[in-house]
Amino acid sequence: MSNQPKRHHWWPMAQSQHWTDADGLVFASRSNGTYFRANPLNIGVESELYTRFGSDNSKDTSIEDWFANTIDSPVTQIFKHLFDPSNITRQSFDPDPMKAKSAKEIGYKINSYIDKISLPSNIRAAISAYLAALLVRHPTYLSKLINFHNDGSNPRETVKDIALDNMLELFELYYQKIRSAVFIVSRRIGTSEFLYADGGILVDEPWRREFGIPFDIHAPLTPDIAIQVLPIPDHGELSYAFIAESTNQGVSRQNKIILGGAQRFVFSRQPPPSTFIQRHFGVPAPKNIGYSFINGQLNTTYDPSRK
Repeated sequence: MSNQPKRHHWWPMAQSQHWTDADGLVFASRSNGTYFRANPLNIGVESELYTRFGSDNSKDTSIEDWFANTIDSPVTQIFKHLFDPSNITRQSFDPDPMKAKSAKEIGYKINSYIDKISLPSNIRAAISAYLAALLVRHPTYLSKLINFHNDGSNPRETVKDIALDNMLELFELYYQKIRSAVFIVSRRIGTSEFLYADGGILVDEPWRREFGIPFDIHAPLTPDIAIQVLPIPDHGELSYAFIAESTNQGVSRQNKIILGGAQRFVFSRQPPPSTFIQRHFGVPAPKNIGYSFINGQLNTTYDPSRK
């Protein structure tokens, strides 16, 4: 059918539009520090990425339709909820001095209070589905699945169909894990903004087996907020997320994670920090923060020697 979509956005415009400046354009930086401005319509898009082709060359775009209608449609509601101050409650907080020191070292501001944002079940489910899809719908992830299933015994179209089925299975696996995970909302408080890159969000696979936390995710949602996901087993509290105020140092640390997966372009709302991007483009972020879940408690360790 002529009205079937050919251009599939793996970085949905409902999100990328938050990286636009006053002119409705996004800064796109190369590894050498040069940059240009682009319309989000032309960013994070690939032709026929999720299309299944029949033997008669017919097209099945049901996966792209599902992404657009089921996964991406609630994004506006997600952002509206996260930015609505009426959903935030504040309580007094007396931090442990050693934990406060570590938190400052990794770029979080320590206050005499702590903010929590409510997460009704529909919002938590929508965030979880969106993040799971953002991971598995990425062209690099899909290419990895195609290569895994390509044993030479099937035509490429069949291999892609198998890979797409596997992608949907992995979406469900990640969705269930993320839906029951601890969410931490990182909110920038300095001049530095969260970056995004064409490598998307990253998860180490295979999953970790130690300490009961199989993976962690850093997902910039806008230049102003990001979500950290920690799938801690049986932690029990799903109705809210803590808000962590990220200093410029903290935003920088988190941006290194995204830059580590950059392939061709890094995206920003404001004129890009070119020197920073050049230094960290495609360089794996230092693994200087460790998480463990011991005796029902989340423990965070920081190794400052790993810069």
